[in-house]
Amino acid sequence: MWLLAWLILVAGSIQYGSAESKYNVTYADLDKCKQYNAVSGYNYHAFFKLADLDNHSPDNETIVNLRLFVVTAKDAHVLLSDSDSNIADAQVYEIVIGAGANTFSEIRKQRKKNPLKTKSTKGVLSAIDPLPLRIRITKQGLIEVGIEGQDLPLMSATDKGVIEVKYLSFSSWGSSMAKWFYDCPSDDETTTELEEFDPSKDMTPREKLLYELQLNTSFNAPEVQTPIEIKQLVFTRVAYDSWKNTLETRFFLRAAWFDNRTTWIPEDHGNISRLVGFHYITWTPSLFVRDDGECKLNELYGLDHVSFTHDGRFEWLSKEISTETYCVLRESSDWPNEANECDLALGTEHASIPLKIMSDAVSFHPNIIQSDWNVEKITKHEFENTHELFLLKDGSPRKEAILRLHLRRTNEFYDTILYAPYFVSSVMILVAFWLDGMLRIFVNTIGTLMLIATFLQMSVFVPATMNPKIFAFFHYSLYFSFICILLFIVDKCLQTYGGKMAPDSWLIRLVSYPYLRIIFRLDGGSNYDSLHRKNLEKRDFVKLLDRVAFLAMAGVLAVSIFKKM
Repeated sequence: MWLLAWLILVAGSIQYGSAESKYNVTYADLDKCKQYNAVSGYNYHAFFKLADLDNHSPDNETIVNLRLFVVTAKDAHVLLSDSDSNIADAQVYEIVIGAGANTFSEIRKQRKKNPLKTKSTKGVLSAIDPLPLRIRITKQGLIEVGIEGQDLPLMSATDKGVIEVKYLSFSSWGSSMAKWFYDCPSDDETTTELEEFDPSKDMTPREKLLYELQLNTSFNAPEVQTPIEIKQLVFTRVAYDSWKNTLETRFFLRAAWFDNRTTWIPEDHGNISRLVGFHYITWTPSLFVRDDGECKLNELYGLDHVSFTHDGRFEWLSKEISTETYCVLRESSDWPNEANECDLALGTEHASIPLKIMSDAVSFHPNIIQSDWNVEKITKHEFENTHELFLLKDGSPRKEAILRLHLRRTNEFYDTILYAPYFVSSVMILVAFWLDGMLRIFVNTIGTLMLIATFLQMSVFVPATMNPKIFAFFHYSLYFSFICILLFIVDKCLQTYGGKMAPDSWLIRLVSYPYLRIIFRLDGGSNYDSLHRKNLEKRDFVKLLDRVAFLAMAGVLAVSIFKKM
C-alpha cells in the first residue's frame, strides 16, 4: 500500500515537472536562459552588460528588448542603467513587479522614487509559476513591460529624456528570494504580440489624447522665449524674526505660461479642449527663491493643480508654499519704531524662461498672520544676479523678480511692558521731590527700582546692534533719582550743622526773590522787603535747587513723551 502511494507521488512529480504553468511556461523554456538568484534583500550586486548578452538584439527603433522569467512571491526588481555601480540618485530605469506584497507594479526613473507609471497588479507573481516578461524601450522614450502571450502590456510609460541603457541588474526585497532567468532566446510565437501592439486602438478619446501627448511632448525647457506670468500671489503669513534675521513667508501662487509643444485639435479628440492635472506628462517650470543666508536657491514646491488647454496655455494654482530667507536688520536708533526692507527674490532655471509678476498680482489674505513686524507696502523690482553661486548653467546672469517687503515694527507690545513702567517710575521720582522725610526716600527708591527693572527688561528685547533714543532718557531719570536722594541728604545735614546765610548777600536776594519763590513754591513770596534783611538758612537754597531739579526732570519726561509720540 505504501509502495503504491509512493509511486503515485513520483509519477505526479514527473508529470508536474513537464507540465506548463499558468503562464504557459515550461521548464524547457527556462533551460535556454541563464539564471541569477537575487537574495539578501534590496541590493543590486551583479551587473550584466547588455552588449555581452547572446540574445539581446534591439532593432533600429529600440534600445532595450529583453525576454526574462522570474519566480518569486513578491517584489521582483529589475534595474536598467548606464553604469555598473549603485548611485542613490542616479537616473536609471527601475521596474518593480509585484511590489507591496504582490499588489502593484511600477516603472521608476530613479531607485525607489520618481515613478513614471504605477499600476495595480494583484497576484501577478508566483513562488511556483515562472512569470514571462518582455521589457522594451524605444528610442522615442516609450517603455513597455508586458507578459508574454497577453495582448495588452502590463504597464507602459513615456520618458522624453531617454537614458542610455548599458547594464542590467536584479534584486529582491526583504527576506524574499527572486530567481531570475535572463538572456533568453526569443520565441517566434510569443515575441510578436508586444511589438506589433497598437496601444491607442481601443482607447477612449481622452486616453488617446493623453497617450499622444506623452509621445509628442518634451520634458526639457523650451528653447524659445517662454515667460512665466505670476497673475496672483496671495500672502497668508509674513513673519520677520529680527533676532535670527530670517523672513518666513507663506503664500498661494497662480502662474501661467504658453508652450506650443503641447497642443492638439479638439475635434480630433472628442472636442476635449482642456485637461486638468497630468502635469507629469509634460514640461512644467521650476521656480526658485534665493536665500542669501545659506547662499543657495530653494525650489518652490506646490504643483497642486495644473490645467492646460488645446492651444498650449498652462495655468498653475499652487497649494500653500512656505519659504524662509535671510534678511539682515539694519542699524537704527529709532527702536522700537524702526523700519526694514526684505527681498523675496524669485527666478527660474533657464534664461529663456523669464519670470514676470503682473502689476496687480500681489495681495494679502484677509486673515494674514504677521509677527511684531507689519508689512507697510510691497514694491516690485528686476535684478540680474551676477554672483558666481547663482549663475545659470550656461554662465549667464540669473534674472530675478524681486518682491521688496517694506516692514515696520509694531510697538503696542513694547508700550505695555516697557514704556508704561518707564513713565510710572519717572512720575514717582518726580513726586519724591515734593515729599520730605522717609516718605521721600521710600517713593524715590520704589521709582528707581521700577526704572532699573524696566531698563533690564528692555535690554532683553533690544537687538545688540541697536542704541535706541529712549536709553538716554533712562539714564537721565537715573541721574535725577540720584540728585533727589543727594539733595535730601544735604538738607538733613544742613538742618543739623548748617548756619544762616550772610545778610544782604546776593544768595539771600536770589532765594528771597518773590517771583522765583512763587514759581518754585517757596514760602514767603509776598514779603520780599523783609526777607532779604533777615538771615535765611542755607537749607532754603537747597530747597531752591530741589525745585530746579524737579523742573529739569519734568522737562526731560515731557521731551521723552514727545519723542514717543
